[in-house]
Amino acid sequence: MTKRQWIISIVSSIIIVLIGAGVSQMLSKQKESTISKSSKGESIRTVQLEQFPAKTRNAVISIDGRVTAIEKINVAAEVSGRLSSGIKSYKNGSYFNKGDLLFQIESKDEVLNLKAAKAQLYSAITQAMPDIKFDFPESFNAWKAYLDQFDYDKPLSPLPKAQTVQENYFIGGRSIPNQYFSIKSQEERLKDFNIYAPFSGVFLSVNAFPGSLVTPGVNLGQIMNTSRYEMVSPLSAEEMSLVKTGQKVSLRDESTGQEYIGTISRFSRQIDQTTQSIPMYISVSGKGLRDGMYLKGSINGKEVNGLSKIPKTAIINQNELYVAKDSSIQKIDIEVKSFEGDSALVSGISPNDRIVVSSTNNLYVGQKVNY
Repeated sequence: MTKRQWIISIVSSIIIVLIGAGVSQMLSKQKESTISKSSKGESIRTVQLEQFPAKTRNAVISIDGRVTAIEKINVAAEVSGRLSSGIKSYKNGSYFNKGDLLFQIESKDEVLNLKAAKAQLYSAITQAMPDIKFDFPESFNAWKAYLDQFDYDKPLSPLPKAQTVQENYFIGGRSIPNQYFSIKSQEERLKDFNIYAPFSGVFLSVNAFPGSLVTPGVNLGQIMNTSRYEMVSPLSAEEMSLVKTGQKVSLRDESTGQEYIGTISRFSRQIDQTTQSIPMYISVSGKGLRDGMYLKGSINGKEVNGLSKIPKTAIINQNELYVAKDSSIQKIDIEVKSFEGDSALVSGISPNDRIVVSSTNNLYVGQKVNY
């Protein structure tokens, strides 16, 4: 290599080093500028803070649910026959009172068979009377009185009581007790031909009409008691601890403004797996109630110490709140006891906690805030 080439090589190396140093310095300054700008551009949120002192409060629990009738029963025939046309005919939606005759199955043959059986019993007692007078004179007047009041159209009276063991053997040998109990069975069966209303209510459906031929087990219709209803409302485990059975409940129909008073009758022993709530059953009655009606209401729970009343919108993740400490956001855990409209009764808030009640979306722990 000549001297001239050597000089050119050294100068070129120096130029390359200088250019590299310059580029490196420029990139370093650009990075510092980016970091500085990013630091200066960190967002500071403006939030609204409030303090909620803890007090001893009556937890008021808001509830809602649908009303259902406690008694809905299917009316079924227990005997065979044709429905009589001599009584009032009911249709879907017809009302009735307790004790009204709902269905009547023709029973002429059953009545005649019953009278025939009574006649046989009367004849058996009559034939035994001479022997009773001779062998058991102390019982003769009782048996005579029984025959004197015998009425084929009325239920049988109890047989006279035997005065001795021998008399009891004699009466049994004549099959008189056997005939008596057979007749009593027929009398009970005859009652099944007339079906009476067990309560005051309404027909939900009528499936058989006068002239229809029915057999045992045939569904004649469905009836509902219109005086006894029940409402089911879900409670959380915390809310359930604040109420008890027998407690009064204020209920209201929002569409009509009608108010009702119910009573907590029981709690389910199973938890709804979907909502993790416990069904509470409330007995309610009153004018204007209908099956399927939707009611809202409230229950005054027992007094609880250390409860704060806060807006429901301030709660995050079901049991947490954002608080501001030294101009930055922190989280605290709370326990929700009950809800009252747009508010919630919670425990776990300290007197000095400043709760974020607005602009909670997209907040995070450590974020700087103005207030």
